[in-house]
Amino acid sequence: MPDQDAPQPPATVSQAAPPVPAPSSPASPAAGAHLPPVGEALANLAHLIPGFAGYKAVEDRRIADKQLRAVIGERLTGIQDRLDAVVEGISRAGSLDGLALIDQTKRRLGRLIDRMRFADYGYSAVFDRVQLGEPELARLYQYDTVIMNELPSFDSAVVGVEAAAGDPAKLTQALQTFDALTAEFDRRFEARQHLFDPITTPPV
Repeated sequence: MPDQDAPQPPATVSQAAPPVPAPSSPASPAAGAHLPPVGEALANLAHLIPGFAGYKAVEDRRIADKQLRAVIGERLTGIQDRLDAVVEGISRAGSLDGLALIDQTKRRLGRLIDRMRFADYGYSAVFDRVQLGEPELARLYQYDTVIMNELPSFDSAVVGVEAAAGDPAKLTQALQTFDALTAEFDRRFEARQHLFDPITTPPV
């Protein structure tokens, strides 16, 4: 056992950069969680998606899903345009250090936008095979509302990128925050496809 009375060397102060804050991730509604009535849940989502058709009728589900993805894609395209403006500003200033990093961020965001615009083969039918009663509809509307309410986080993240454009170190950190947000949003949207995996329609 070391002598506790012996003089101890001074502690080394770490100069590591502060950790990149993770994007906020409000809890998604789980099965059995308290949910609003289906009419209220639908109204909350329809407020965010003009002309939203809803998922009750099987024939409307693909249309409604396309409406959701179109609104998300449009919002994210606006964010992508702001990243393009940052690239132009950095290029004009002759400070090229961050261009490669921004390009990576833009590519990641671009893949997410493409996922919204062009659903994978068979994806549009993901809910066609599911019997949706009022509890399932309320859960899905609530889940999609959570996704839609995450979009303002991209506005905050791109503001951070814009503010850090003249400082390579701060820009790197801002882009890391942005990339983490993109990855989390993509993960959340992927999980949406499996929301009702245990509730598949029984074969006829």
